[in-house]
Amino acid sequence: MAETDSLLKRLVNTFLVDFATWLLGTQVQTARLLPSELPGATVAVDQVCHLTLADGRELLWHMEFQGRRTHVPMPWRMLDYMPRLAATYRLNLESVVLYLGRGAGAGDSGVYQVNGLGGSPSLAWRYGVVRLWEMPADTLLRTPQIAPLALVGQTQIAQPEVTLTAVVQRMRQEADPERRRALLAAMIALLPAEEMVRMVERLLTEDDLLEELDLPYLRRLRNEAQASGYAEGHAEGHAEGHAEGHAEGHAEGHAEGRRAGEVEMLLRLLRVRFGPLPAEVVARITAANTETLLHWSERVVNAPIIEAVFTP
Repeated sequence: MAETDSLLKRLVNTFLVDFATWLLGTQVQTARLLPSELPGATVAVDQVCHLTLADGRELLWHMEFQGRRTHVPMPWRMLDYMPRLAATYRLNLESVVLYLGRGAGAGDSGVYQVNGLGGSPSLAWRYGVVRLWEMPADTLLRTPQIAPLALVGQTQIAQPEVTLTAVVQRMRQEADPERRRALLAAMIALLPAEEMVRMVERLLTEDDLLEELDLPYLRRLRNEAQASGYAEGHAEGHAEGHAEGHAEGHAEGHAEGRRAGEVEMLLRLLRVRFGPLPAEVVARITAANTETLLHWSERVVNAPIIEAVFTP
């Protein structure tokens, strides 16, 4: 999940209201990202934000992306995360785990309890579970929001050509070029097979949307994700190093490779939005760490001027 974590975070960050409405099953009016590092021993969750629902209620929404492998079983990780979130923000809380990759989260019910001496529950916790690999693509196509369609490659696609044609047609309806580009880029990067990518390329060529995307970068991102997170047959020790986006066992060279990918993506986003970049901006981005790069990338979409991307 390490290579796709930043991609998924950017996708959700860009379409917060859409994803919150889809996964919570209720209309969301506003969504505001909150710090993801929790107090105590440093712990970072994948996504946390403050929502205002259509009926005016406020809600803390927490989301985790998870592949097939994890150092600590997800129920116990969620038991660690959820009380910290509740104590930090003191709002009603809904948490959800989005599982990617066939078999991921197969035994996770999302409902757990620990019993006391007499057998009655002394502790209970609950979170939503979405196993994309079990979901028929048609279910995703029926959602009113466009943004979740970027995940279609992780669902069960019985008729790829029919499904991908319908998805691309829906994405064409997004009038904002930046948001449309984000959707198409995420969808292509998360497609599991090269023949599906070629289908999408043919569909995008019809109206020149293909020129909006950096396909070599997306192919490399997808291949790295498959090799690290989804491919079968990895040695267990190597797989653990890629088990989750914030895993501590990443080799130094792999971490630098991920940082270089973030640099490339941020530079491309800035050039698309603001045109040619000053040398000092390129130098600043090239020297930044991965977390800083991700933070800046999240601000590109709404920044009125380039300086706003870097303003604290």
